[in-house]
Amino acid sequence: TSAGSGLPLAVAGGVLATRLPRHPLTWLMLAGGFIAVLDGITAAYASLSVVEHGGGLPLTAATVYAGARFGPMINMIVPLTLMFFPDGRLPSRRWRWPVAAAITAQAVGVVALLMVPWRVFSHGEPLAPGLRGVPLDPLTPPLPDALWPVSGWMFWVGFLFSFGVSIAAFTVRFRRSDPVRRTQLRWMLLALAANVVLFAAGMVLTEVTPPSVDWWIGDISLILMHAAVAVAVLVAVARYRLYDVDLLLGWTLLYAALAAAVIGIDVAVFVGAGTVIDEPLAAVTGAGVVAVLYAPLRLRLQRWVNRVLTGRAEPYDVVSALARRLERSMGPDELLLEVARAVAQSFRSPYVRVELDRADGKTVVVEHGTPRDDVLVLPFGYRGAAIGRLALVPRSGARLPAADQRLLADVVRQAAAAARATALTEELQRSREQLVTGIAEERRRLRRDLHDGLGPSLAAAALKIEAARNLAPRDAAAADATLRSVRGDLSGVLADVRRLVHDLRPPSLDQFGLVGAVEQLAERFQGRSLRVRLSCAGRLSPLPAAAEEAAYRIVSEALANVSRHAGAAHCDVRLEATAEALEVEVVDDGRGMPPGALVGVGLVGMRERAEELGGRCAVSARPGGGTRVHAVLPFGRGSGGDAPEPLTFAGSAP
Repeated sequence: TSAGSGLPLAVAGGVLATRLPRHPLTWLMLAGGFIAVLDGITAAYASLSVVEHGGGLPLTAATVYAGARFGPMINMIVPLTLMFFPDGRLPSRRWRWPVAAAITAQAVGVVALLMVPWRVFSHGEPLAPGLRGVPLDPLTPPLPDALWPVSGWMFWVGFLFSFGVSIAAFTVRFRRSDPVRRTQLRWMLLALAANVVLFAAGMVLTEVTPPSVDWWIGDISLILMHAAVAVAVLVAVARYRLYDVDLLLGWTLLYAALAAAVIGIDVAVFVGAGTVIDEPLAAVTGAGVVAVLYAPLRLRLQRWVNRVLTGRAEPYDVVSALARRLERSMGPDELLLEVARAVAQSFRSPYVRVELDRADGKTVVVEHGTPRDDVLVLPFGYRGAAIGRLALVPRSGARLPAADQRLLADVVRQAAAAARATALTEELQRSREQLVTGIAEERRRLRRDLHDGLGPSLAAAALKIEAARNLAPRDAAAADATLRSVRGDLSGVLADVRRLVHDLRPPSLDQFGLVGAVEQLAERFQGRSLRVRLSCAGRLSPLPAAAEEAAYRIVSEALANVSRHAGAAHCDVRLEATAEALEVEVVDDGRGMPPGALVGVGLVGMRERAEELGGRCAVSARPGGGTRVHAVLPFGRGSGGDAPEPLTFAGSAP
């Protein structure tokens, strides 16, 4: 079983040797496997010789010596692995001397371990009968006995010094590494945490199991500990991009800390209580204290692990924190900046960019951090339409963990809804301002038309009438001619008045209703080369005046475009009223809209008329040729079109 503890290291070294034969970790794994296998084989052979044959087998002294002293040497592999993990180089040139000192201390400790006399090495325990007379100190020099106890500790002092240097080097490397390198280093963190758990579990099991199986537990724990290191080295060096280690690392850290805390509490209670009560009762007391403290201790450690790995104690702390920030935000720019800051802090991202598409075609962009190239772009939408994008640099490499994707989806949903609400508030304010401005402009236009057009015309007509009155007694023919001229002028004034009235609202809508007015439009545009057909569905009368006028204007502009640009032979106009909206569709079989065609004033006007009522208007090319204009005009109290659709987030996991 002892030899089996070296197999994971040997296998890892063999696999790395086929791919990276010059990598230092390859040779460290092979050396660790060789030492463990050699220790297990020599210890088994020595035990067989001493127990079964009284030390009479060949090479008994050599195998006893090797089996006893080579085993501790495997502890040197872990510090050396941490120093050169994962790329086989030191963190920087400054670490050459500390690492050289650590290796020297370990080498001195190994030499001391090989030379220390057996009586010191075995702590004075008597020799087994089969070892009497066997030379067990082949490399021990003649030194004063007072020096040997000190030399016996030199190996462990060198190991602890080397281990401290390796931990410091590993920590510095982790802090200075890029996200990809940190992904590799997390595998070694996972292995070290697993070793703590296995070591603690072994200690607990050896206390509660019979002595006959204690050594099995120790050997199995050692095999698993070596396997954890071997897997960490193999995966981190060769295939670190294929796996997500964060979740596994989190649970391992949690139970490593939990096991260490439980053992510490149990030992402290046992030792403290053992001074006043007997050992069995002290053990029961320790177990009771551990049972009482387990649940709150686990909760606190879980929050600590979450904070270490993700920067937050609870996964959804970021959502509540963002909600508090959004309450203090005012405009969309400030709101998006708060979103970017919250995402950067909560997900430990060095760079976050939030883009929000506005209704006027402009895009609001806010950034937090230093821009980088390796960004992950996650689009988000509202009511089925894309309204923006969130770009960030994941802290753990090129791929965002699935759990963080789900959490980020919830964050962006909340932020997008708030951003959309703020944007809608601003759009409403702009609409009100435009409405007030439009009313003022319309009044100014009417005043100008009346003052500059109707006013002078009526004044001129009044002067002509006065002139005709003066001419009537002397020259009836001239007066009659003047009055005829006045009649023509007044006919022009009447036409101007009708034009003004038509601009305010088409009179045909009041005379014939929407269907009759659209029929007149169809007859007006219909000719030899164009046939216009009208179909109606639903209850089209009575309808709100705003919906009727918008539908009439959209049909009029669409028919004008068909007549001027489409070159169509047929055009179908469809009007359909539902309980909440009026649907307008104008379809032709003409040449259609060419790709990249510029949007004219007429098309923009159709869309604006629909949007003023809370509806929509879209112009698209038909698959078989021609153009389709489709508008939905909501009407009635509480009707704003379709029911709100759920917010969508394209980067979230199910």
